[in-house]
Amino acid sequence: MTACSLLSYIAIAWMKMVPMQTIRSRVQFFKISALSLVFCVSVVFGNISLRFLPVSFNQAVGATTPFFTAIFAYLMTLKREAWLTYLTLVPVVAGVIIASGGEPSFHLFGFIMCISATAARALKSVLQGILLSSEGDYKLVVRISR
Repeated sequence: MTACSLLSYIAIAWMKMVPMQTIRSRVQFFKISALSLVFCVSVVFGNISLRFLPVSFNQAVGATTPFFTAIFAYLMTLKREAWLTYLTLVPVVAGVIIASGGEPSFHLFGFIMCISATAARALKSVLQGILLSSEGDYKLVVRISR
């Protein structure tokens, strides 16, 4: 992340590849901070889970990201998907549950970290859609006031 930040700064400030942008308001700073925090949590939890679980199992659990995305989208924006969408998620989630029961190197803490990382990735996607859209301020305010 440090290398990415440094190289991005060089590309923007010195090489003038794209114009420099500044944070214009506290609201914009809050949006960036919230997305950064959720992203950081997803990376940290994902790395912790890799200490306890094999990569293949980690990837299998990651297949539930659309399930968590649909849940968070509904909870945060009250946006419902088509019933067929939810129906197609059932075999994926069921497969992960079956795989969890049959995983020889299953570790509960690693599994909790892996599920948490997957949920955090989904939450980041939903937050990104809400916070970075032009009407994101309105959606967020309406949802908080309820």
